[in-house]
Amino acid sequence: MVGGLFSGVPGSLALIARTGGWWPRSWKSVPPLAGRPAASRLGVDEQARRFDRFRYHLGRGRRAREAGRFELGANEARRALALYPADPWALALLGQCLRRKRPSDLSAARKALERAWSLDPTNGYFVGLLLDVLRAQGDSAAANDVLEWAWWRGAPVERWLPGGPPIPAHGQRTTAREATSSTIPSVTSPTPSRRHGAGSGTLVAGRQPVPA
Repeated sequence: MVGGLFSGVPGSLALIARTGGWWPRSWKSVPPLAGRPAASRLGVDEQARRFDRFRYHLGRGRRAREAGRFELGANEARRALALYPADPWALALLGQCLRRKRPSDLSAARKALERAWSLDPTNGYFVGLLLDVLRAQGDSAAANDVLEWAWWRGAPVERWLPGGPPIPAHGQRTTAREATSSTIPSVTSPTPSRRHGAGSGTLVAGRQPVPA
């Protein structure tokens, strides 16, 4: 019966019996299963290790800041930013340390804090840090502009503007906007974001916030 089946119309069993070597040829066409999940797992593990290194440097920087070792804190913040350049909390730490170290670097501190605020424009903590630098520079006009923009974006700045920002007359609005844009271009156009309270912010996709 089996011989008749093989000698009849060539089907799959007949082809197997006549050609032989079906198993070796079939397995050659299948990619190794072990390699695919290993590569995927390697990517996940590398991301986890990178995030752990980021938290390590951020934590060391914050401890250095609290101990008054601002130069060390700034260096640790830079190491954290090398891993996640767009993290607002690492930028805020860098700005704080640059502001407090001796001699202070107000220009670099302002740049870092402007960037942190632009990434999370509703965060009142970042607004306060930036205002401290702007006032240390004697740039009261820029400080007022930051407060007004922060207010309209929903940042909790009521302690500085209890009655809200002044509303200019109709003919002055365009001139005021143009003056603001030319004064502090990096802080007058922060990216839109959802409202956050002070001390919270988005670190990286899929990770929990790392407050200061």
